[in-house]
Amino acid sequence: MDWNDVRYFVATYRAGSLTGAARMLGVSPQTVGRRIDALEAAVGSTLFVRHAGGYTPTPDAEAVITEAQRVEEAVAGFRACAGRSAETISGVVRLAAPETITAHLLLPALRAILSQYRELELEIITGIAPVGIARGEADLALRLVRPDHGALTVRKVGTMSHGLYAGAGPVPDLASARLVGWTEDHDLPASRWLHRLTGRSADIRFNHLEAHRAAIVAGLGIGVLPCFLSSGLSRLPSTLLMEEPLWLVGHAAAEMPKRVRVVYDEIASIIAANAGHLTGSDESPEAFRVNEVP
Repeated sequence: MDWNDVRYFVATYRAGSLTGAARMLGVSPQTVGRRIDALEAAVGSTLFVRHAGGYTPTPDAEAVITEAQRVEEAVAGFRACAGRSAETISGVVRLAAPETITAHLLLPALRAILSQYRELELEIITGIAPVGIARGEADLALRLVRPDHGALTVRKVGTMSHGLYAGAGPVPDLASARLVGWTEDHDLPASRWLHRLTGRSADIRFNHLEAHRAAIVAGLGIGVLPCFLSSGLSRLPSTLLMEEPLWLVGHAAAEMPKRVRVVYDEIASIIAANAGHLTGSDESPEAFRVNEVP
């Protein structure tokens, strides 16, 4: 039996498909399929049920997955120790992250790592829809919700605070001001916070956070925004704590390639360096309006 085939088995188990496993391992789906076939022949057992939706583990696969993961970790650890001095940082790293954090915080700070590692390639996936690490859709993800299952490396890297903001001009009357918020199909904490603060739902609704900010800047209404988007806006004081943790998620440490680990550590450092922007602690006192929101 080729012990390297255990990697293909574990990746396919986690991803549930040849395509997902291929993305994790950086090979073709055909290669994964051949290695799974070879492993099944070597052990004399069927490990997956093949169907149109992917690969479903059999009871035999469930029985050996824990030991297979231990073998994978041991092999990965050996390779890391043996090749640490000679390994180069090259290849593609796929990162899933919220679009506004990507545009305003990550991209302005990524020049240093890309200059240092000329052969490193980044593929950044933005949007609200979750991207599956275990399914092989990304190598890393910056998330607002902590994953509760899967063999993953999960680290809280920061806290993102929100505030109730208004544009320039007179202090708005909360009872009559128009409210800017999310469309009804987006059940997000900001929508619930806005309702708790004002007792009303949004009058002007968007499905994109940058549009929220543009509407508030234009004086069309008031709304809840992350503090790092508050430049040029006025924050209305509130006793309601509006915070979300930021989680950086990747594959289990033992199977994280060095290029992915380098990007993982860099993203964590960027978020830490922007802690003041994310929590609003660097906002000037003049940014707060005098009306207290209960």
